[in-house]
Amino acid sequence: MRRSLVIGRTNVGKTLFCIRFAKYLGVRQLQWFVESADGRTEQMRMSMDEAEQVLSDRSPHKTRCLQSIRVEVPRGKVNRELLLTDTTGLSDGVHPDKTVREAMAQTLETMLSAGIVLHLVDASEIGEHLDERKPRISSELPHSAWGALDAQIAAYGQQTPNYFILANKIDLPKASQGYRALVHKFSKQRVIPVSAMQGTGFREVRQHVWRLA
Repeated sequence: MRRSLVIGRTNVGKTLFCIRFAKYLGVRQLQWFVESADGRTEQMRMSMDEAEQVLSDRSPHKTRCLQSIRVEVPRGKVNRELLLTDTTGLSDGVHPDKTVREAMAQTLETMLSAGIVLHLVDASEIGEHLDERKPRISSELPHSAWGALDAQIAAYGQQTPNYFILANKIDLPKASQGYRALVHKFSKQRVIPVSAMQGTGFREVRQHVWRLA
């Protein structure tokens, strides 16, 4: 079973994307497979609405483990299963909480073995910070919205055809500007504009996920 890993900074919408994308793929009842950094595993069953209320939060590092949903992917006469995995939000520097540090390390380690890497980015935040540059000094993405870990993930992604940048929150102001900046910087990568809230871009993401499953 291939793992499709959703990775990115804190508060870019990873958990909500996983829940809404799973629903788009036909999942009606969420059966979460939880993998803690210390090796413990458990399963949680909840409705879509409950998952959004309990798991999706603006608080940084609400997710401190790998949370996966098994999704059936049609491939000819036989369906395959894909593991859609939500991850701990990443942040630059050394986090003071040991649990968060271990969860972040777990996320980065899992990325190296994932079959598909979906790098979720807040396109609206990038666009807002770009708009503040007057005049713009360089074509580099603003560090406040695109940190060192984002750059490292992108560098890793350039070595594999199974890496995609998802420019999330495309429905918000300035997001289109952020999306264009990402496309300009990563012209050789696939950058997909999405909205976890509205479902924009899910069809294109599904096409790539199904192809690689």
